[in-house]
Amino acid sequence: MMNADRRCVGPKTAHVGEQELENEMLVLVATRETQGREDGDYCSTVEGELVTPITFECCVPDTCGCGRGYPGLVSAGATTTAMVVDRTAITPQILRQSVTDSLERGGWRDMADEEFEQIIDDHVHTIIRICKAFGDGAIVRRDGPAFWADVRRSAA
Repeated sequence: MMNADRRCVGPKTAHVGEQELENEMLVLVATRETQGREDGDYCSTVEGELVTPITFECCVPDTCGCGRGYPGLVSAGATTTAMVVDRTAITPQILRQSVTDSLERGGWRDMADEEFEQIIDDHVHTIIRICKAFGDGAIVRRDGPAFWADVRRSAA
């Protein structure tokens, strides 16, 4: 459901080259800001923890909400709102290791190395694409593969 106070951007809006990966410091973190704006919002993550937009959805994502959530890389909880933030202490290598650690704790390591590395690459590239598309401070929501940012209204 799209409201007039949002702008919609697909997940592949921004192209990310290898040079951009080396200099990127924007990441997605769990936030409670704008929680409750949409019916069915939820947040079982730790405020400020790194999250990923890639989920492995169940067979009824509209019912359970997994198709709208961002899993936390540490808590394994999820939230329907993620914020793009500049975390200078996080490098692309640290982000990659955080995704790797989360997937390993989730039991995904028992696949072929090439497949596992591709899944990690997909997570990191998607996080970077979304951050570049929306910019620092954006509150980003998702519905399956579609992403949009809540547009904050300002008083006139």
